Amino acid sequence: MNLTGRALLILLSVLSATTVSTVARADETSPKYAEVLNALQTGKNVKVVLDMNRCTTADGAKPGPATQAGLIINAFRVTAQNGISFANAHQTVDSSGHAVTEYIRHSLSREGKLTVRASKLVVGTTELVNQGEFVCEVPDGARFIW
Repeated sequence: MNLTGRALLILLSVLSATTVSTVARADETSPKYAEVLNALQTGKNVKVVLDMNRCTTADGAKPGPATQAGLIINAFRVTAQNGISFANAHQTVDSSGHAVTEYIRHSLSREGKLTVRASKLVVGTTELVNQGEFVCEVPDGARFIW
């Protein structure tokens, strides 16, 4: 197959456009991610409500616990790698009566999935205990409200 200069240029242009279009689609963010980011960046009072039973363990093997939770996002960080990240730390007493500090970290990926990681530190110790990692689809397991 012999291509003239013009035909080769057209073929390369079509291939280039197809490649750029494919790359752009792979990098697109979900509409929910964009909405949440815009709400945070414009100073809205953003809350997240979780229905952990609609989430799955990080490996996708089982549903999360029958727990509902919510929090107001007071501070957040946005990075290319982790998307929108925010956290909550609070002191409480665990089921065995020990005073603990619980750390709950959230990361909303550009694909619109919220990863929730929970850890606890028993007061007076230095060992952080992992309590689980869950993935929640937006808006099924995690809803953002403002």
